[in-house]
Amino acid sequence: MKIQHGDKTYCIDPGSEIEKCYIVLCTHMHVKHCSYEYLSSFKGELLVPSTHAGVEPGGIIQLGDTNILVVPAYSKPELYFEAPPHPKGCCVGYILRFPNNLNIYYMGDTSFIEEILRINEKITILIPPIGGGYVMTPEEALEVVKSLRPAITIPVHYDKVEQYYRFRDIAQPYTQVIKLS
Repeated sequence: MKIQHGDKTYCIDPGSEIEKCYIVLCTHMHVKHCSYEYLSSFKGELLVPSTHAGVEPGGIIQLGDTNILVVPAYSKPELYFEAPPHPKGCCVGYILRFPNNLNIYYMGDTSFIEEILRINEKITILIPPIGGGYVMTPEEALEVVKSLRPAITIPVHYDKVEQYYRFRDIAQPYTQVIKLS
């Protein structure tokens, strides 16, 4: 995900797409999200959980006139027979707070966890994972939308277009759903 704000590009879980990034924010280390191989050549600001001070739930990172709130993201252990794919403490989400009251919440790979319901930020744009399996289902993501009431929602992390359409159809009364191309 690349977010352009002013003259800066914020890249969240960019995989190998790190050129022209002002900052790279990683929710967790995984080849499809953030790869050590590609990040080793990155010369800008890099935020990675458990390797950078402040990149842990509750952390706030100040970058110029923007601050970034680090929030929990994890798989609920009770949903899996074995160890969860994203155990508590390995992953994070980010709320990017821009000075013009634009707050973007990139949830990362997460289940619908109780910490989401405690977020007191006014979210302008929500970016939830909706693919099920290792992340929320469209129905769980709808509960997040109902709770946070974002103006715009851009679902990610789904493999089947039917998952997008299902989410769009159930969430549209509560938010404007946009599909990335």
